[in-house]
Amino acid sequence: MGCIVNGPGERADADFGYVGGAPGKINLYVGKTAVKFNIPEAEAVDRLQDLIREHGKWVDPVPQAEAISA
Repeated sequence: MGCIVNGPGERADADFGYVGGAPGKINLYVGKTAVKFNIPEAEAVDRLQDLIREHGKWVDPVPQAEAISA
Protein backbone atom coordinates (compact mmCIF):
# COMPACT_ATOMS: atom_id res chain seq x y z
CA MET A 1 0.00 0.00 0.00
CA GLY A 2 2.85 2.36 0.55
CA CYS A 3 2.82 5.43 2.72
CA ILE A 4 -0.32 7.02 4.17
CA VAL A 5 -0.46 9.57 1.34
CA ASN A 6 -0.33 7.08 -1.54
CA GLY A 7 -2.33 4.27 0.03
CA PRO A 8 -4.82 4.26 2.86
CA GLY A 9 -4.83 8.05 3.22
CA GLU A 10 -6.20 8.58 -0.28
CA ARG A 11 -8.68 5.73 0.02
CA ALA A 12 -9.97 6.98 3.39
CA ASP A 13 -11.79 9.92 1.76
CA ALA A 14 -13.36 7.82 -0.99
CA ASP A 15 -16.94 6.56 -0.95
CA PHE A 16 -15.69 3.12 -2.06
CA GLY A 17 -12.23 1.61 -1.95
CA TYR A 18 -10.39 -1.17 -3.83
CA VAL A 19 -7.25 -2.21 -1.96
CA GLY A 20 -4.82 -5.07 -2.41
CA GLY A 21 -5.06 -7.33 0.62
CA ALA A 22 -2.80 -10.25 -0.31
CA PRO A 23 -1.12 -11.46 -3.49
CA GLY A 24 -3.88 -11.69 -6.11
CA LYS A 25 -6.58 -10.69 -3.60
CA ILE A 26 -8.56 -7.46 -3.17
CA ASN A 27 -10.41 -5.99 -0.19
CA LEU A 28 -13.34 -3.63 -0.78
CA TYR A 29 -14.26 -0.72 1.45
CA VAL A 30 -17.29 1.47 1.98
CA GLY A 31 -15.89 4.68 3.38
CA LYS A 32 -13.27 3.71 5.92
CA THR A 33 -14.82 0.30 6.66
CA ALA A 34 -13.58 -2.88 5.00
CA VAL A 35 -16.66 -4.87 3.95
CA LYS A 36 -15.40 -7.60 1.56
CA PHE A 37 -12.14 -9.48 1.92
CA ASN A 38 -9.79 -11.60 -0.21
CA ILE A 39 -11.72 -11.29 -3.47
CA PRO A 40 -9.79 -12.80 -6.39
CA GLU A 41 -8.42 -10.05 -8.66
CA ALA A 42 -10.30 -11.44 -11.67
CA GLU A 43 -13.64 -10.86 -9.88
CA ALA A 44 -12.84 -7.67 -7.98
CA VAL A 45 -14.04 -5.03 -10.47
CA ASP A 46 -17.40 -6.77 -10.89
CA ARG A 47 -17.76 -7.14 -7.12
CA LEU A 48 -16.90 -3.45 -6.65
CA GLN A 49 -19.57 -2.48 -9.18
CA ASP A 50 -22.06 -4.72 -7.35
CA LEU A 51 -21.17 -3.04 -4.05
CA ILE A 52 -21.71 0.42 -5.53
CA ARG A 53 -25.09 -0.72 -6.92
CA GLU A 54 -26.09 -2.14 -3.51
CA HIS A 55 -25.56 1.33 -2.03
CA GLY A 56 -27.56 3.05 -4.79
CA LYS A 57 -24.57 5.00 -6.10
CA TRP A 58 -24.07 3.31 -9.49
CA VAL A 59 -24.57 5.47 -12.61
CA ASP A 60 -24.50 3.70 -15.96
CA PRO A 61 -21.84 5.12 -18.29
CA VAL A 62 -23.03 7.12 -21.28
CA PRO A 63 -22.48 5.15 -24.51
CA GLN A 64 -19.58 6.60 -26.51
CA ALA A 65 -21.76 7.67 -29.49
CA GLU A 66 -24.09 9.65 -27.20
CA ALA A 67 -21.18 11.31 -25.41
CA ILE A 68 -19.70 12.54 -28.69
CA SER A 69 -22.98 13.97 -30.03
CA ALA A 70 -23.92 15.68 -26.75
